[in-house]
Amino acid sequence: MKHNNRPFRILLVCPNIPGMLVLQVAIGLFTSILKKAGFEVDLFDATLYATDETVSPAKRVEYLQARKFSYKNDVGIKLKSNPIKAFVSKVDSFKPDLLAISVVENAFKQTLVLLDAIKEKNIPHIIGGVFITSAPEKVISYPQIKMICIGEGENTVLQTAERMRDGADFYNIQNTWIKRDDGRIIKNSIGPLVDISKVLPDYSLFDNVRFYRPMGGKILKTVPLETYRGCPYGCTYCNSSMWTKFYRENLQTIFLRKKKIDRIIEEIEYLIKEYNPGLLYIIDDTFLARPEEELREFAKRYQEFRIPFWLNTRPETITEEKMKLLSEMNCYRMSVGLECGNEEFRKNRLNRYISNKELLRRLGILSRSGINFSINNIIGFPDETRDLIFDTIELNRKLSGYDALTVSIFVPYHGTKLREEAIEKGYLDPEIIMTHTTSSSLLSMPQLSSQEIDGLMRTFTMYVGFPKKWWPYIKKAEEFNPKGNEMFDKLSKIYYDVYLSGDQFNKPKELPNWEKLKERIIS
Repeated sequence: MKHNNRPFRILLVCPNIPGMLVLQVAIGLFTSILKKAGFEVDLFDATLYATDETVSPAKRVEYLQARKFSYKNDVGIKLKSNPIKAFVSKVDSFKPDLLAISVVENAFKQTLVLLDAIKEKNIPHIIGGVFITSAPEKVISYPQIKMICIGEGENTVLQTAERMRDGADFYNIQNTWIKRDDGRIIKNSIGPLVDISKVLPDYSLFDNVRFYRPMGGKILKTVPLETYRGCPYGCTYCNSSMWTKFYRENLQTIFLRKKKIDRIIEEIEYLIKEYNPGLLYIIDDTFLARPEEELREFAKRYQEFRIPFWLNTRPETITEEKMKLLSEMNCYRMSVGLECGNEEFRKNRLNRYISNKELLRRLGILSRSGINFSINNIIGFPDETRDLIFDTIELNRKLSGYDALTVSIFVPYHGTKLREEAIEKGYLDPEIIMTHTTSSSLLSMPQLSSQEIDGLMRTFTMYVGFPKKWWPYIKKAEEFNPKGNEMFDKLSKIYYDVYLSGDQFNKPKELPNWEKLKERIIS
């Protein structure tokens, strides 16, 4: 397949927060589809380049939500400088005929900078992702943006590449908006959902170091696995539910799709053969939402692999039987979304209906299973108060058996109901585009300042893990001043020694003598 007497070249572009090491499934799918169609494909991956943005995994370590690790010594990564120069160099050497950019909201501003750097080259591009789908009018309004994909991109990227290669009209491709030279925008209809079982992802374009990531105190070669797409829940703070609404309104169809067990097994066999992973990272929004009988079949078939795996789920999906099956399958670790500890706020504002009593019962089942797990929390919701955040802290204090707590500051992503509420109440500038979940709150609320949220973010795990008698010291550590920072450093060292030393399989089994440790605070 020739284009101007040479193969048609497509450069996949992956803007990203520095150090976010999970491989992007979209890039793997596009690589596979385009290679199979005969295109020459390469990748520019911004993950390995340092920028002015705070490295999110490093913040997790600083705020006692993950064990310490070194990008250089443990993962073999030294973040490179000047991603813009590197991108221009890649474009100059590869000479792409089309740029296909997959971007989340957190990295959209970086995308604009990259496109600005090569604007004189006039290379066609198509940009897609959840942010693009949730805010197409805003995205297409930027002068750097000429063509966007709304909705799923597998079919759209292929059709766009084929028509451009063949010199055919590409202005009527479904799922695309195209800005013409006169400023007029062509808005095409939404095409059908893709068959998520059709393509096996190809991650061969990623640098080898991108396969390795810290997990539970170990560095593991990690490959993502998608077993279904979509989420059956409708949380107001999450943009996953946007896909459900989008396809219901545009096609009157259900976005949620599951791969059959036979197909999942086939994909695992392929991933083992191609990449020999030490950990499978199941990217489903809520893996255990699968019916128990399906999980039972999967567990039986998985016995031939027994590769450790990570998954994300919700307390409602935890049962004795499912935990037994996960243990038999060699589940390495899981993350569970608690998010908010106030039952009424969680129900009325977040659209999560499990009671605290039931939540504790379900997490008790998980604790007794012996599977290592972390608990996910969010603070800084619209209208949340300090007292409500302490309700979350108090609920976490009732839990046992977890290996780590993660705390995110609420991010008002486009496509979420809570973003709309925040704008309506005047808490948020509607033009703001998000960064990431360990940055300061972007809401301006009268009852809870951004700085207060930051202080609670960095001390959250301390409030949960230390005796209440220590809370006055922790309160001092909330303050971003010399005395507050000194107290934070003292408490951090103690917390790390007590809760995060070793790895998830080798951690202290008994709590220490708190009175003796207190001497390290007041010294």
